[in-house]
Amino acid sequence: MDLRFAASLHAHHRGRLRSLRDSALGALRELKRRWTSVTKHLRQFQPPSIQAVTSKRDLGLVSLLVVLTSWADTGYPYGLIQGLPAVGYAPHYGVFPRLEVSPITFQNSLGDWKHHNAHILRQLRPSKDDTFLLKQSVADAENSFCTFPMSMGEFQTAYKGAPHRLIPRCVITQSSGKQRVIDNADTGGQSATSRESNKLLLCSPFRPAQQIALTLSFMSAEARHLASQEDTWQSGGEDWPDAYRHSPMHPDEALGCVVVFWHEEWGAPAFQVYTGLLFGLPLAVTSFNRYSRLAESLGRRLTYSLVSMYFDDASIVDWSSSKGSSQAAFSALNRMLGTPFATDKQQLMSSRGTFLGLEHDLSSAMSTGQVTFWVRDRLQEKLLDLLNTAQQSAKLTPGVASKIYGLANFFEMGVYGRVGCGGLAAIKQRQDEKSHSLSPALLQCFDVLRAVIHSKPTREFEVFPQPHLRFCVASDAALEVPKAGTGGFLIVWLSTDDEIREGFVADIPEAIYDLWSPGPHKIAQLELMMVLYALVTRASSFRNRRGVWMVDNIAALMTLIKGRSESEDLERMAHMVHTILYALRCWMWWEYIPSKSNWADAISRLGRDDPWHRRNHFTTNSAVFPFILWHLPFTALVSVFEYL
Repeated sequence: MDLRFAASLHAHHRGRLRSLRDSALGALRELKRRWTSVTKHLRQFQPPSIQAVTSKRDLGLVSLLVVLTSWADTGYPYGLIQGLPAVGYAPHYGVFPRLEVSPITFQNSLGDWKHHNAHILRQLRPSKDDTFLLKQSVADAENSFCTFPMSMGEFQTAYKGAPHRLIPRCVITQSSGKQRVIDNADTGGQSATSRESNKLLLCSPFRPAQQIALTLSFMSAEARHLASQEDTWQSGGEDWPDAYRHSPMHPDEALGCVVVFWHEEWGAPAFQVYTGLLFGLPLAVTSFNRYSRLAESLGRRLTYSLVSMYFDDASIVDWSSSKGSSQAAFSALNRMLGTPFATDKQQLMSSRGTFLGLEHDLSSAMSTGQVTFWVRDRLQEKLLDLLNTAQQSAKLTPGVASKIYGLANFFEMGVYGRVGCGGLAAIKQRQDEKSHSLSPALLQCFDVLRAVIHSKPTREFEVFPQPHLRFCVASDAALEVPKAGTGGFLIVWLSTDDEIREGFVADIPEAIYDLWSPGPHKIAQLELMMVLYALVTRASSFRNRRGVWMVDNIAALMTLIKGRSESEDLERMAHMVHTILYALRCWMWWEYIPSKSNWADAISRLGRDDPWHRRNHFTTNSAVFPFILWHLPFTALVSVFEYL
């Protein structure tokens, strides 16, 4: 509801938001001034270690705003004073959907801690990342987030042999090359021995477009037209530094996740007890996002900003006429709360921006009604580098295949429809193979990825309804005898004043079964083939249209929806379908229809002898599939259908 509130203000107070925000910030500054003594009083109840972690937090102002806004998570201010859950049990906070779980005591989460700790210590070994790991661990201690590294004897003396559970620390290298310290709660067992009553709901990279669409939904056609003549949209970005570390962990629970790592200078294990939350703990994720959700809501309610938080990243959208006041106001609010953003990571308001790895372009939102998305350059470069290195070395290890497949899966988020999903079966299989050699199938996958990057099929998000012609299709196939299937489809072309009904009987030669892997059960392939038949037969009619396609075969339907399949045949055809849809700029909604209700059932079995399609005024036509299309690479297939 707070997002709808901010969107409504953007819709009805365009051009006046800057002055409204100035007034709101003035009131907030006065509240902060008057509440200073409350913050000083509350600090008296904090343990020294938590005082250090939250030294810049305005405890009084946070508490006051929780009350004034009727924020459901009323226990959060107490968590800032005494520490937030990290290990064991997290109750429901009222700002996330509830998960029904059985509570667990902290003692139970420790489990057989002596046996567990001995096992963890036996696994510790020197690694190539030890220098970076030690540097980061010492930096945390210097920032008062934890103790300095201790030897085993120092740790046992300091904590007098108290029950504790170790969590091993390691370093991961991200696809961008950036290194990050991770505390492995899976190996440490903290994940398995914790219970979470909250289900996180996180925003997507498409949130800037979603916010604009919501705002425009509150505007009349006349107001929207005026805005398109006078205004444009901009977005900006912010990032909290050391976000997790500034959120305090309950001191007792800190012993449930004592960090241990190999100290390269000592040649022995080193131990650290943290007060700031650890990044790898499941409960810490929720504990941190309690503040992320609160800051997001306060930004929307008190500074009238279209802001969305993804952990520590903020995306802000505003009218250009606001002159960047939304970003300035939200930043000012966070400075008052004691959680200022990192100046070196700030994205100033612009018509183009980046959020969660995708670049978005808002420049045409009001003129064309579309916001476009594409993957940021750094990820493209990383993916191409992995492909080139594999090809030059003539090998692809399972580990590198996993990296490529993971990048490709993220990459598809910024791609038109499901164009980036299919054609990667060989890379997916390599993750579980022992072979390192490059097969023709793998090289073909590489070509698909390079072609997609080169063609740049940007994802399009409509922020207000567009005037497109519509259609509705039902298709079906039958295969009672191997290699003797039948199929057909019915299309209703919809226009403003009329509709045209066309029926098609598919001409299916026996040679078509040779395109697929051997086997008698090919009904899903045949069902999916009907979609290709239709797109080939009426390519020009599908161009720039929007429609619904009904399929009664679950395997074929799910392949079309996901754009991929465990079956190489189905994935190949789905990739072709989505490539063709991209070339035709056609948007499709895939829908299941029960077989008994499928109005294409009769024509798929009886062909021209089907009386139902004639009785309902469908014409009767033949449909064929040119085999040459099956072998065309991505770029060529796009070119063919762009000109059909």
